[in-house]
Amino acid sequence: MAVDREILDAVTSDPLMMGWMRGFPPLPENRVLAARADHMRFPTTRFAFSHMREFLATARVGRGPDAPQTLRQALRNDLDSVAFMPMGAAQPMRWDEAQLANFTDAIIVLHKGAVVYERYFGATRPDSRHIVFSVTKSFVGTLAEMLIAEGRLDPASPIADLLPELSGSGFGDATVRQVLDMTTALDFSEEYTD
Repeated sequence: MAVDREILDAVTSDPLMMGWMRGFPPLPENRVLAARADHMRFPTTRFAFSHMREFLATARVGRGPDAPQTLRQALRNDLDSVAFMPMGAAQPMRWDEAQLANFTDAIIVLHKGAVVYERYFGATRPDSRHIVFSVTKSFVGTLAEMLIAEGRLDPASPIADLLPELSGSGFGDATVRQVLDMTTALDFSEEYTD
């Protein structure tokens, strides 16, 4: 489906409605191509963020030797109607409306160790691997700070002691604290194929 100049919202930019990469082979106008950097341009990002391994070289990181733990389910059906006042808004918005307003691809809410809310939209499914970009820093940083608080991780430890693969990199002499605080002063390129 060719994209016209209309302003697309979360419904009209849904990758399934747009027809991105549907059929074999997909029609030329429905192809999402890395060569055009489609994976980083709206509205094709709605498809690409759930298929990033098809656009860029990636490495699968294992969960470790232990089996995954299943999260307890305690799904609630009342969260969609929760209203709140968005910053700068003149009127309240419902939780389900916020997901559309923010082009949400997937969301999960945990409360006291149980899944209370879970939704998937467009090309994203429960088994999708959706890119989270810099949100990863928040997850890893929170976990690292919890381990530091528990005395299980020393913030003064060199990163290379924990991840020997980084010993020859710019992180080789950085400490856990410097990495967590992002004070390593590394030169960084936002070019993902660099």
